[in-house]
Amino acid sequence: MNLLQLSFILLSLFSVQFASAQETDVKPVQVETARQAYFADIDDVRAEVIAELDKQIKDAMGDLKLVNRLTVEKQEFIKKGTTPASINETALNHKYSLALLSLKRGYTDAIKESVKQGNLEEAAHLREELKAFEEAPLKLCIWGYADYKVLSGAGDWLPFTNDARAYTNRGYIWTDISPSCPLKQFTPVAGGKRSAIQIDVTSPGWVFIAFSQGDKDDVETYLAQQAWQPTPYTFKYNAGGGTSMHIYRKQLTKGEYEIP
Repeated sequence: MNLLQLSFILLSLFSVQFASAQETDVKPVQVETARQAYFADIDDVRAEVIAELDKQIKDAMGDLKLVNRLTVEKQEFIKKGTTPASINETALNHKYSLALLSLKRGYTDAIKESVKQGNLEEAAHLREELKAFEEAPLKLCIWGYADYKVLSGAGDWLPFTNDARAYTNRGYIWTDISPSCPLKQFTPVAGGKRSAIQIDVTSPGWVFIAFSQGDKDDVETYLAQQAWQPTPYTFKYNAGGGTSMHIYRKQLTKGEYEIP
């Protein structure tokens, strides 16, 4: 998994769509939204656990035995999802349960709608998938960021830094990028163009996309339709005194995807 890739899809109105060219399962919008929200919730919990273990390791400096034990717990959690002995298991399971509860609401609504429409095969499929989540809440989640390459429609990877040129055909630059942002690369597009972009995901995980809020209604509609999830990362580019950008994420499996 490449932990340092960020894909920006930046057109003039920032209302482009990012649609899968070969989704494994075609699901109702509310199901895909529920799934992606669940993945994001679980990933946020995971990040909290890792941050807490890092804090404990830092506080334990000077006690080599304790540091080694905490380090092993962290590695086992990252690799296998094993609950660390140093983390409150009851509190952790409660967070998992809340995420699962929201997921179940999305699936339940979709199952009811499928039955109402007479699509019993789809309803059965959704029930089986929900059962898989309930039996192993972490099993279907993908840890880490996706490896992917741009096939067409955007430029080569560039360092995501302040003062970097934002577009291939305009002079705007990025500003206000936080040093704590873990995403270190982006692929630029031509501002004002609406040509398709193709990417190839070679290792599954999180893929990222950025939008300005200039066409807020279009952006919100697109995000709702395509189930992209918000992240805490924001930055700007130097148009009109500083135009805000927001970064979103989505878990994608292996395969080619198209951004129309």
